[in-house]
Amino acid sequence: MTFASSKTQIADPMPGTNPADKVVDALRQHHREHPGDHCYLVIDPSLRILEDRPDDGVFFSRMTAHPVPIEHGAFPSEHRPKLLEIDLSDPLGVALLREAVRIAFADRNPAELARGHGQRVGGWLFSGAPIDDIVAHWSAVLLQRDERGQQRVLRFYDSRALSLMWPVLDAQQQRTLLGPVQAWFALDASANLVTYTAKGAMQPRLDLSDDQWRVLHRQSHVNRALSLFMHDVDRQPSESEVAAAQVAAARADYLGLSDRDDIVKFVGYALSWHPKFYEHPVVDAAFKALAKDALHCAVVDEFDAGLIDDVQSGRWLKQTA
Repeated sequence: MTFASSKTQIADPMPGTNPADKVVDALRQHHREHPGDHCYLVIDPSLRILEDRPDDGVFFSRMTAHPVPIEHGAFPSEHRPKLLEIDLSDPLGVALLREAVRIAFADRNPAELARGHGQRVGGWLFSGAPIDDIVAHWSAVLLQRDERGQQRVLRFYDSRALSLMWPVLDAQQQRTLLGPVQAWFALDASANLVTYTAKGAMQPRLDLSDDQWRVLHRQSHVNRALSLFMHDVDRQPSESEVAAAQVAAARADYLGLSDRDDIVKFVGYALSWHPKFYEHPVVDAAFKALAKDALHCAVVDEFDAGLIDDVQSGRWLKQTA
């Protein structure tokens, strides 16, 4: 199936400058070009709070944060995402912006991600609408029922989750997700600044299909595998590696893997060994010989160094083509 996408990577106007400074400059430039829009900071307080930095004149604790109501009994109220307006025409607002950008990059540190610390900053929204309108819209779209009729919270306020979710949506669904927001700036899965926009009219509901839900269910495994991979290689994943992780997760689903750790390991092998490691004749035969519900990666863990080297080399692809 084909999914639409309107995610634009922001061009680098000054190669060699600090990435955080580039983000601040891009956001301030957008504000200058759209002076009537408000800038809203997206915050996920579920694991850690945004700390004040008095020496830099940054006091998040003094700002009025607007939590998004989520009518789900299993979702703690203190974990609800929040929106905070930043006045980019004011020096104090710019100081808050700089600190939020610094935090966004700090939270992408491979060691932090591997420890599961999460993303405190989900991006920056630009809209002419008042903040209460966006809060109300988010409250309506955050909680959805999946293909099995179970209530699910769409964690699009997590920038890494949004990066994987966005291309799964069609153009109307993207417009519906954005609601009153004209542009959403955020770091994508590779920690590049991108902007999400969508044209056309909103629809009353997202109306996610069964196929879309199956993709969305896999994305937490993809992000966990990417986090562990980042820790191992001590860098951000490339766009091709992010794509390979998603393809591997789809293959794990096709093979019937159901254990979370098994799926994460499976995707990890695609990242660290070879994107199509599962097509190696020996690996393929080992998987086919497994009993139902057996852990696939328990078999892979028994492979000797010679086989692993052969898988990593990719030479077998020409032999099996």
